[in-house]
Amino acid sequence: MHIVQEPAGTATVVRIAGRIDRSHHAEIRRHLLRCAAEVPAALVVDVRSVQCADPIALAVFVTVAEQLSRWPGVPLRLVCGRDSRAVGADSPLLRFLDVHATTEEALAADPGGSRVVSRVELPNDHSAMRLGRGFVRDTLLVWDLDQVAQDCLLMSAELVQNTIQHTLSAPTIRLEHRRGVLTVAVYDDDPHHPEHVPDPDEDLAGTHGLDLVAFLAAAWGTAPTPGGGKVVWATLRTEPAVSV
Repeated sequence: MHIVQEPAGTATVVRIAGRIDRSHHAEIRRHLLRCAAEVPAALVVDVRSVQCADPIALAVFVTVAEQLSRWPGVPLRLVCGRDSRAVGADSPLLRFLDVHATTEEALAADPGGSRVVSRVELPNDHSAMRLGRGFVRDTLLVWDLDQVAQDCLLMSAELVQNTIQHTLSAPTIRLEHRRGVLTVAVYDDDPHHPEHVPDPDEDLAGTHGLDLVAFLAAAWGTAPTPGGGKVVWATLRTEPAVSV
């Protein structure tokens, strides 16, 4: 199996070639999640050169698409060609995947909602806390998101503090608002992911660090980045969840 990726405007195209089966799930998943950590407009996965005797092996793309829907909200689009045997017109995968015949078609697909993004790189010293607060406050003021500003300020401060305290990296804060969800993500160059062990006996008054992030966020987590570092992210709802 061979995997390569390349930028395509604001999207990323990943091409997979060779024979795949379920033993390749972990490798494919890691590669796609690393690509998505850079938050392209879309992740287009071209499997037209894949030899797949077992169509169930393609279920890895369903797993990745579901993870990306939680964060970073990047759509995964599968390119299978016009005469795909693995993903035919009656394939159950069509219920869960956005399937296209060509990469051009996938890249031109409707992104499904506008988004705004802003980011800033901070120094690895305690001035990062002040600079980070100013960046978050000013950005949310421009985006008219005062209703979640306090929670976002608390979460971003804790994530920046963790980077400064536990790594030698310069933290980067990235804010994104799309489809009623605000995401705050802090990137660094250290590969070690933070561990969160909640204390069931601790109330909110004594909560800090990842306990506070977990308490405030609608969802949070970590992911590796292509450069070997990591991103820690958390989301806040800015609109009520739609009931189905």
